[in-house]
Formats: sequence, C-alpha cells, structure tokens
Amino acid sequence: MSLIRIFISTRCCATVLVAAYLPLVVAQTPQKDPATSSSAAPQTSAIDKVLGWVAPGQPTHLTEKDRFQLYMVNTGGPVPLIGEMAAAGIGQWANRPKEWGQGWHAFGERYGSDLAYNAVRQTIAYGTSVVFREDNRYFASQKHGFWPRTKHALASTFIARHPDGSSQFSISAMSGVIGASAISSIWGPASWKGAGNIAENAGITIATTAGFNVLREFLLDILHRTK
Repeated sequence: MSLIRIFISTRCCATVLVAAYLPLVVAQTPQKDPATSSSAAPQTSAIDKVLGWVAPGQPTHLTEKDRFQLYMVNTGGPVPLIGEMAAAGIGQWANRPKEWGQGWHAFGERYGSDLAYNAVRQTIAYGTSVVFREDNRYFASQKHGFWPRTKHALASTFIARHPDGSSQFSISAMSGVIGASAISSIWGPASWKGAGNIAENAGITIATTAGFNVLREFLLDILHRTK
C-alpha cells in the first residue's frame, strides 16, 4: 500500500484536520464572567456542545434508546456532516477519485459518497452491536501519562464494552468498517474496485478512528477543562 496514497486519502486527512481545528476554534468563544453575569442560571456554551459530541465520558449503562440515539447522531449529527464536507473538499483538492473530476457536481458526488459510506458503516455497526450487545462508545482512560493514555485510545478502536463490564474485540465496529468499504466499492469508480482498494479504505478508516480517539482522550486537557 502506497504511503502517499494513504497520506492524501480523503477521510484520513479531513477527519484529522476537522477534529484538530474545531475544538481550537470553539476554545476561542468568549465566556461570560460569572461575577458580572446577571443570571445565575447555567447556560450551555458552544464549547460545552462540542464536548458533548466528542469528549469521552465514564462508563455508564447503555440502554437501547441510548444506542439508537447515538446511531442517529453518528450518522447525521454535526460531527459527521462537517467532517464529511471537509473530506469532500480535500478529495476535490487531491482529485481523488480522479474519475469524478472537478466542479460543484464532482464535489457533490464526493460529499454524497462520503455521507453514504458513513451511513452504511454506522448502520451495520448499530445492527451488529444490538446482536452482540456491544457498547462502542469511547470512554476516557483512568491511566496517567501520555503513552499509557495514548495506548488506551488506540486499543479502544478495536474494543467494545459488554453489559458485564468486560471489554472484548468489537465485532460490530470492525464489521461496520469492512462492510462499508466493500459496499462503497459498488457505487464507486473503477479505482475503488478490487480487494486491495477495499482493504486500503478499511485500513484508512481504522487509522482515522484511532487518531480521533487519541484526540478525544486529550481533548479536555487541550481545552483546559476538568473531567
């Protein structure tokens, strides 16, 4: 697999850029001084909303209602909509896939394809997680130090929590990635066909998810927030 192709891959580049840039922008949102505030009622700031979408929490019981709501947010929420739009923009810049060319029509194809890829991935993962009772939410590490926490974030890419509190290999998460990579090759151009390209897309998705997990692990530290 070419390292250059991986580097310019749409999803990998876009997700890392958006995930890294968005919290830093939100961190600049002016905050009201509690001493001068005329209302004692707490208000939800933009940064709190971002943290609600991406910051890791502590392990809690996952109800089926919660599972479905997470599926909807992961499929059509702000993070995938913004992330896939950025992905389409970078794909346009890199002219990947080349068969789609340039122009607004090509951008629409790329954006629609990326959204469809994510929808297929989330749908397969959701259905499989119900069957195997897997919880694929990312939970903050209880460890200290950069490398122990980083290892936890990377390992969490492949791990799911079960109702008994145990952590095992996530069948649903990996099924979603592999299934979406295979199915997207059906509507994709010729350069997306074949087992090699399917494996490459799956590998890029896994690598991007792992990188995003690392960012989430340290997000509160970056924004100087407490857990």
